[in-house]
Amino acid sequence: MELSVVIPAYNRRHVLAVCLRCLTTQTLAPRQYEVVVVDDGSEEDLEPVVEEVAEVIHVRLIRLPHNLGRAAARNRGIDVARGEVIVFIDSDVFVPPGFLEAHWNVHARNERAVGRGPLLLTEHLEDPFTRPPVLRDPSPAFLDTANASVRRTHLLAAGGFDEGFRHYGWEDLDLGIRLKRMGLRRVFSRRAVAYHYQPLPSTKTLVDLLRKEEERAQMAVRFLRKHPGWRTRLAVQLTPLHQILAYVMTGGGALGPQNVAAVVDRVRRALGPSGAYFLVRGVLNRHYLRALRHEWTRSLAPH
Repeated sequence: MELSVVIPAYNRRHVLAVCLRCLTTQTLAPRQYEVVVVDDGSEEDLEPVVEEVAEVIHVRLIRLPHNLGRAAARNRGIDVARGEVIVFIDSDVFVPPGFLEAHWNVHARNERAVGRGPLLLTEHLEDPFTRPPVLRDPSPAFLDTANASVRRTHLLAAGGFDEGFRHYGWEDLDLGIRLKRMGLRRVFSRRAVAYHYQPLPSTKTLVDLLRKEEERAQMAVRFLRKHPGWRTRLAVQLTPLHQILAYVMTGGGALGPQNVAAVVDRVRRALGPSGAYFLVRGVLNRHYLRALRHEWTRSLAPH
């Protein structure tokens, strides 16, 4: 078996269902790949959506006893994977038919590659490929597990994901640094395009997004501790410049969690979905930076 697709999942089974259906239409033959869904302690029952595609593709559901985080979930997927190459996507990432073939071609031509492809943000759960994406995710990361592939032997040699990244964020950048130090090189394939489902928030969903930014700040401190230096500070945005940019992007602080959901629709009508997305991203990022300052200051205090 050439490829194993490893997908950590936590609740949101209606989104996972779309993700899995996309994997049933790949140009690779079903015998060439498998899908490993790692249920990271979900409260929802994910088995029905996995069973929906089980007659079409090789798919397995691995259940963790409780929520251990994305790093641990991906490691369990790597442990049981039978493919030579591991392809990473998230449960809210949708891939068109040529996606897996494009990643396989990267590794067929390069023995020491980290495969990457374009990641487009979409707000469309149904039929995402024929609807215009909101914008392109500009992530410069060496490894971005929303759309990446690495040989299983290299992942094991690097030690896998650091499970100390218990909450959201930075575990893939951390592993990417270790893979790069091993001499692997990033190979970008424009044909390995994926669509990341990122709907604009409502007042209800904004609470969860803000919590994720707080978790991202906590894990950023761990990332800084592991990899001190100015490059890491730039990556996690712990600089005065990023504070200034966040202030500007939120209209001098006029926009915040308390009012952004109320103005998203108006901004969308005036500037389109891309403008509304930038507005929300600015508010979320400023919330992250405030949490990061708090977590970093607390980490420096004597214990």
